[in-house]
Formats: sequence, structure tokens, C-alpha cells
Amino acid sequence: MLDGLSSNATVAKIRALHGKMLTKENYKEMLTKRSVPEIAEYLAATPRYRETLKDIDPMTVHRGFLETLLEKDNFDAYIRLCEFQQLNKDRFFDFLIEKNEIECVLMLINSINTGVDRSYLNELPGYIIKHTRLDLLELSRAGDFNQLMKLLRGTPYHKPLVRVPLSDDGTVDYTECERRLRTQYYSNIISEAEKAFPDSQSEEVVRMVKADIDFRNMINAYRMKAFFGFSGEQIKAHQIKISNIGKKLDSYYSLETADQMLEWLCRNVIFTEVTDSALIEVMMQRDKFRRLEHRIYRSFNAPVVLYAFVQLCDFETSNITHIIEGIRYGVDPSYIENNILIC
Repeated sequence: MLDGLSSNATVAKIRALHGKMLTKENYKEMLTKRSVPEIAEYLAATPRYRETLKDIDPMTVHRGFLETLLEKDNFDAYIRLCEFQQLNKDRFFDFLIEKNEIECVLMLINSINTGVDRSYLNELPGYIIKHTRLDLLELSRAGDFNQLMKLLRGTPYHKPLVRVPLSDDGTVDYTECERRLRTQYYSNIISEAEKAFPDSQSEEVVRMVKADIDFRNMINAYRMKAFFGFSGEQIKAHQIKISNIGKKLDSYYSLETADQMLEWLCRNVIFTEVTDSALIEVMMQRDKFRRLEHRIYRSFNAPVVLYAFVQLCDFETSNITHIIEGIRYGVDPSYIENNILIC
């Protein structure tokens, strides 16, 4: 269990790391660059990435390799923070490892469904291997879903997936697999927090995790209505059934049109008018960004601050990737800036 002294030391360390993260001004400067090497050179000069990129040649670095380095840097920072004050003795702090394990399992399921060759092995994050409980190379040998289930037996991911029905062509519903895995993931986080931390600490963690789920559910529901015309019942069936505001979300799911959902989100989530529906997810992400930064500096609860910090790192990597992709394809810098997930 994390005592007050450890918590204060961990929170201070995270805040110091957060202080080095890229700012809106950094992103604006990056938008003036015209190539991946220029972006890499710029990042290598920042306090945030100076150490991570010190040994690369910006003029020859490949986009995919650069993104992998940034993702690895985020993961390594998380591992160091978990080892600091021995936070990793509590199972709660495995949350990012478990998230990566789920992403790997979903990647395998998608690969089996689409019948692609084993090239997806190149996409598995090598830096995860020494921390995961899964034998990713063994799992990669599964030729179909039934074989994958046999290989997953004895892992936490067998139970939620084993009863997913097979289609006649041997594929499974990827969306349903994802829903089941993420439901278990969030349930485990909440359970571990309630077991490991005092009530006041665990309550803040649980509220934050449920807010994360509500955010995911709101975005997914809007996509289902806007792009596929799902009914309220269909939307509800695809959602993670853990929430801070369950009944309120039910009324949101039951709205007849995507425009009504947009109005609901503007009233209840982002509190600003969005006239371009294409920007609603960006605005929601920015609202989430603000809430996460608020937690970093207002909470003294180490599990909460670490969970928030890891998500902010994901935002940062997403922003950098978005800028790189935009520059590669000659997208107008003002359009790229409008879609950056930072206020």
C-alpha cells in the first residue's frame, strides 16, 4: 500500500516530468517544419526528448522508427515511475502493461480475421516482451481463433474471449472481442484500486477510471449513430457497462440523430458550440486533456496522477504523429493545428 510520503514523492516526480512535455508553442514551431528529419531534429533539441533521441541521425530517421522511439520512451517512463518507491508491488500499477497486452491480442485477432501473413509480428512492440505475462511469439503461431484460445488458456484473456461465437467463415466479431477485453480491463483496474488503496484514494481512482470509460462510450456512441445509424439499443449493447453517469448516458444513446447527439455533447461535455461535426471528437479530446492536466496539479493521489500522466503522454505522441503525417502528405498547417489535441 502506498503511504503518504511515497505518494508525495511520486506526484512531485510526475509533475517534474510533465513540466518538460511539449507545449502548444512547441507544436506551432513543429508546424513550420517541412519534413520528418526536421521534426526529429527539432524534438531532439527539446528537454522532453533530448535524451531519447540523442543517438539518432535526424537526417536518416524513418517516420515509423521515430514514432516507435516516442512510444517506447513513454512506456519506459511509466516503468521507471512504477519502480520508484516500489509502486509496482501493487497490481493496480500494471495497468499500462495490461493495456498493451490487450492491444497485442486484438492485433492477433484482426490478423486471423483478415488472413494476413505474419508481417504483423513486426508491429508487436518489442519493449513490451520482457514485461508481459504473454508469450507473444507463441501466440503469433495461432492459425485460427480456436488455436488462439488454446494458447490463451491460463491467461486473463481466455475467459472473456472463449465464448465469442465463430462465424461460418471462421472469423469472430472484432468489436465484441474488444468490448469484452476492455470491460475486463477496466473492471480489474477498479477492483485492484479498491483492494490496494484507502477509501479516499480508491474513490478518486474509480471516479477517474469511470470518467475515462464514459468518454470512450460517448465517442463510440456518436460514431455508431453518425456513420452506421445504430439504434439506441444497438449502441447500448456495444458499450462498456461501467459508468459514473449511466442513466444520463442511456438518454444520450436513445437520441434519434447524430445532430441531437452533437447538441447533447455540447451541453453536457464540452460546453461550447461545435458547428463542424468533424471536429466534435477533437473538442472532446481537448476537454479530456484539460481534465487530465487538472488532475496532475490538483491531486496528491499517486495512482490518479500516474494514470493521468500516462494518458497525457499518449496525447503528446498522437499530436506528434498527426503533425508528421500532415507534413508528409502536404496538408495545410492550419488544418493540422485545428486537429491537435491540446488547448
